[in-house]
Amino acid sequence: MATIKTFVSVDWGTTNLRLRLVEVPSLQIIEEVVSPKGIKTIYNEWVNCGGDKETYFLTFLKKQLALFSNTITSDVAIVVSGMASSSIGLRELPYASLPFKTDGKSLYIEKIRSDIIPNMIHLISGVKSDSDVIRGEEVEIIGLVNEEDKNHSVVFVTPGTHSKHVVCEKGEITNFFTFMTGEVFSVISEYTILKASIEKTEFDETVLNAFEEGVQKAMEGKSLLNTLFKVRTNNLFKEKTNIENYYYLSGLLIGEELQSLRDLPCDSIKLCAGGKLFELYHSAICVLGLESKTEIIQANLVDLSVVKGQWNILKNQL
Repeated sequence: MATIKTFVSVDWGTTNLRLRLVEVPSLQIIEEVVSPKGIKTIYNEWVNCGGDKETYFLTFLKKQLALFSNTITSDVAIVVSGMASSSIGLRELPYASLPFKTDGKSLYIEKIRSDIIPNMIHLISGVKSDSDVIRGEEVEIIGLVNEEDKNHSVVFVTPGTHSKHVVCEKGEITNFFTFMTGEVFSVISEYTILKASIEKTEFDETVLNAFEEGVQKAMEGKSLLNTLFKVRTNNLFKEKTNIENYYYLSGLLIGEELQSLRDLPCDSIKLCAGGKLFELYHSAICVLGLESKTEIIQANLVDLSVVKGQWNILKNQL
């Protein structure tokens, strides 16, 4: 342990790749390399090219490591989390099961050493429940949980293409729920009749009312398949501009996701988001009356959560 000075953090999601050279134990980021080539893109490239899948992924990863201006010597450990351990990733690994402690000791991790990359790669798998799976978010939670959380029941909300609500009870993750909020919004806004009724713009106070109306509509508990058509009639009856409608639709979907928190027993909710998503989710939480039990995790802590989680896991591997 005492000889470790750095490690490479690899957060390889479905749509993006992020490598960070990390100083330990301070967890200061020395250098960063980012790429839009997530797991899905590399998998599709491999399908078209053929050959050994693991070789293809490792060769691509080697090229990304070479982009660091700092030399990555062979003794530097590489820790990989996210979709890299999925069926379309570097190597498919079995899921860990619930419950598991947030020290990461019960996660399934496989060590990979190859002729392509001489460094030891620590590939972290995901977690499954009876009806759901996560890959990557569990590492974020390991990096976010604090000592106080280990005495309470906390729900961590991580917005995204597939939002996750992760239930942590006294230091153990006991359940989680996936919501396809971001992906459904993308599909509806790009490939349905509602496309002609919305127009994207930056979120600000001028569209806040429309967003909150969408959240309130979701709170009525009616079928989403029915309430979605209100976006269309808002346009036809000139009740909202297309810009307002964009955020009305967003409010409908985010409200549909978050209203489940009203019935979920917990001591507190922790919102783990930055930028635009933070503003939207925080506004929806206020409309839903959940603000008093919600804690906002600072954007810089969310940003470093994967690195911190990976480091905690790596320490347990050494």
